[in-house]
Amino acid sequence: SAQARFSSPPGFRWACWAPLIMAAGPVVPSAAAPGQRLGGSEELLAGRGTYAEGGFVYAALAGEVQRCGPGDATLEVASDKGELGGVVPEVGTTVVARIVRMTLDRADCLIVAVGETALSEKFRGVIRKQDIRYFEVDKVRMVECFRVGDFVRAQVLALGDSRSYVLSTALSDSLGVILARSAAGGLLEP
Repeated sequence: SAQARFSSPPGFRWACWAPLIMAAGPVVPSAAAPGQRLGGSEELLAGRGTYAEGGFVYAALAGEVQRCGPGDATLEVASDKGELGGVVPEVGTTVVARIVRMTLDRADCLIVAVGETALSEKFRGVIRKQDIRYFEVDKVRMVECFRVGDFVRAQVLALGDSRSYVLSTALSDSLGVILARSAAGGLLEP
C-alpha cells in the first residue's frame, strides 16, 4: 500500500486521498521508446503506436505518449512526423510485404511498407491459407499463389502471435502479388 512506501506527516489520513489518487488511473510515462512497457492491458487499451502482449501495453515506436478515448483509457504513441518509417501497421491498413518463407498452410513475410510509406524497421507478417481468397479455400495450394521473394499487397487483419501481423489478400481485388519473378528469373506482371 502507499502508506507502507511513503512516510506521511503526523495526522495525515491516506483513506481520504486514496480515492482521488486512484481515480487518475495508472501512471504512464510522457515519452516512450519502442518496446517500452507503458502499463497493464487490464486498465489500458492499446491505440495507435502501441500494442498489447502478455497482459501489458507496449510502445511500438518512439514518441510522445498520449491518453485518449473514453475515460482516457486508450494509450497512443505519436512519433515525430518528420521521422522516416514512423508508421506502423494497424488493423485495416494496406501493406506491402515480401514473402520470405513458405509452408503448406502459410506464407511468412516481412512488411516493408504501410500504404505508400516505406518502413525503416521491418515487421513480420503471415498470410494463412484461408486468408488468400474467399472461394474454394480448401483447394488453395500455397505454391501456386506465392513464391519466396514475391512482393504482395495485403490488408492487416489482426496482430497475431509472436508479434507478427495476420494479413489477407482476399478482401479486395486490388490485393495480391504485385511483383514476382518466374522460376527462370524473368519479371512477371500481375
